[in-house]
Amino acid sequence: MSRKNILAKCLGISQSHYLNVPYKNASISDLFGINGIENKAVKICHYCTIDTLHSILKKECLRFTDVRFLNDSTEFVEIIPLIKIVLNTGDYDQSFKNFILESNVLNELEDYKQPYIGISSKTHEYKELSYRTYTCSFSTNSDSLNMWNYYATTSGINIVFDFAWNMIRGSEKSDTNTINKLNNDILLYRGVVLYDLEDKKKCIVELLNQLSVVYNDAKTELDEYGNLILSAFKESINHMRCFFKNEFFSGEEEYRIVIKIPDDLLIEDNYKNCTNIKDKGFFRRGNVLIPYMDYELQKSSIKKITLNPYNGKNSMFELGIKELLWTYQLQDVEIAYSNIPIRKYD
Repeated sequence: MSRKNILAKCLGISQSHYLNVPYKNASISDLFGINGIENKAVKICHYCTIDTLHSILKKECLRFTDVRFLNDSTEFVEIIPLIKIVLNTGDYDQSFKNFILESNVLNELEDYKQPYIGISSKTHEYKELSYRTYTCSFSTNSDSLNMWNYYATTSGINIVFDFAWNMIRGSEKSDTNTINKLNNDILLYRGVVLYDLEDKKKCIVELLNQLSVVYNDAKTELDEYGNLILSAFKESINHMRCFFKNEFFSGEEEYRIVIKIPDDLLIEDNYKNCTNIKDKGFFRRGNVLIPYMDYELQKSSIKKITLNPYNGKNSMFELGIKELLWTYQLQDVEIAYSNIPIRKYD
């Protein structure tokens, strides 16, 4: 097989979104029903404080944080033992198993800083870039007691967006799980977070099945194509791993937007060359400095503000939010109330 064909197949694998695999045998009614996967990108919400709401409206941006600092300490690394399990228990040729397991690829995946294959915006040639990974989290449940208590108690609200594809310019595909290439070699991934172990394994199996086909086609020329195949494997895993979360967090019902940014844009003030990045820096949580990046939001996607269950109707809390919305010309945004009948003790 020619290098061009191998490269094309590897690029196809590396740019695929395997999050749809657990649903590929689902019926049309299951896919497009009220709680179907194809409706999970509609009316997603962001639980936060009123200060965060004010900042989002003022700056017209969403805050993305470095994936290493998320609340699930197993994120970004739990996929590595799963790969080994799937390979060792799967019906794969032994030479293909050895090709993956005996390479340095799994050790390299333990590093946060990962390369990906892209097309240079200047030379239009394929190149390998180093990127950093930032995420912004949402929920598909707009009235979750678990989420209220964890992220948005007495000073909290949630912001309900009409469609995930209406939030960020350049990511207008209506698919629930999707990939978009933005300006400045930035990659954006949207999708539903997977918690179930078997669903995660299905995604890995699909990747390895496709990869093994390319491996067999190039088996006699691995000296030339081996690194290319391994790069496609790493890149796919790096995309997929950002949507795997420990099952104990399943109550969050998370929908996530992931942005991968080339290192160069995050050094000093280089980000200012990218008009969609509004700011970058660090904020403190406890005694930890957490890297963040503020990315442009299309404010028109905000359709509703839900008030937490600890504040009643017609409260000063509600009045302040209405005035804030009026200030930013969002009078058509609906104010909604939690249905959770929680007792408030003064």
